[in-house]
Amino acid sequence: MLFDEPYYIAINQARWAVAENILNQLRINQGLSFTTCIDIGCGPGWFSEKLVNWGVNVIGLEGRQELVEEASKRVTEAKFYQVDVESTPQMSQFAGADLVFCFGLIYHTENPFKVIRNLQLLTKKVLFIESMNVPLNEPVTYLVEEGKNETQGLTYHAMIPSRSCLLKMLQVSGFPYLYDYQGYVDHEDFWETETKHQRRRIFLASTVDLQVSDLVPSPEIVTPKYNFAKQ
Repeated sequence: MLFDEPYYIAINQARWAVAENILNQLRINQGLSFTTCIDIGCGPGWFSEKLVNWGVNVIGLEGRQELVEEASKRVTEAKFYQVDVESTPQMSQFAGADLVFCFGLIYHTENPFKVIRNLQLLTKKVLFIESMNVPLNEPVTYLVEEGKNETQGLTYHAMIPSRSCLLKMLQVSGFPYLYDYQGYVDHEDFWETETKHQRRRIFLASTVDLQVSDLVPSPEIVTPKYNFAKQ
C-alpha cells in the first residue's frame, strides 16, 4: 500500500508531532475538553490510531471502501465509514464532534468550498486542517489532474486553493476564529527555500478563541469583485 511507503510515514510523523503539541496545549493550558473526533479522509487509519491513543472516541470517514476496510483492521477501537465528503446529505448523517481532523484531503477534492462547509457542520469546537496550497497571494484555486492511485482524489482531478482562498472559505463557512500555524514542521514540504515554495500549511478553525504558541490569528480576507476592465 502506497500509504505505507517512507514518504507518507515521514510526513505523517511530522504532521502529528505538530498536531499533538497543539492539542495538548489546548487540553492542558486552555482547558478545552475533547471526547469525540471525526477523522476526515482517514485513509488506512494512520491518524485515527494516533487520535485514539491520544484519548478521543474516533469515527473515520473515507471515500474508498477498500481503505475503510483496511482502517477497520488496523484501528479496531475506531469506527469507519465510506462517505463522499463533498456530499452534504452523506456528511450530515453524522453527529458533530468536538474535534474534526482533516489532514491531506482538501487539495484532493473537486469542490473544496463544499467540503469546508460540510466540515463546519460537523465541528463543535475545533477543526484541524492541513492542506497543500498553491503559492499565489490571490484567493484562487488551481485545477490539477492527479495520478491514478489510492492516495489521490476519487475523480483524480482536484482544485488546490491558495492560502488566502482556504482561509476565506473557512471564514465564509461560519468559523469565527481562524489561525495559521507558523511554527516549525519537520518536513521539507512545509519549508520555504530559495528554490522551492512552501507546499503545505496547517490551520485551525474554531468556535472558541484559542491561545496557543505559533498559532497566528488570521485577519479577515477581503475578496472584491473581479475587475474585467482592460488595463
